[in-house]
Amino acid sequence: MGDHFWPALYPGLIVGLLYGLSLRGLANAVAGALGGLVGSALAYWALLTFGITEGLVSVAGMVVLAVLGAFCATHLYARMVGTTSERK
Repeated sequence: MGDHFWPALYPGLIVGLLYGLSLRGLANAVAGALGGLVGSALAYWALLTFGITEGLVSVAGMVVLAVLGAFCATHLYARMVGTTSERK
């Protein structure tokens, strides 16, 4: 990861997009991708702050925060539109 900011965001974009696509709909895919990017950027900052820049721990941290960001973004979008992703 090191000092390469943009390549470090690719896992967040991919994970967020896949999470959004799993909820179906273009708006969820876009919200998931944006949330994944934000989560991945936060993970990049946190991992650099703690000096964890190489190895599986950094990749796992980026993926976990990307999924969390995608979840938060799609949930926020669903609440703004007035729909829920719960199946009845």
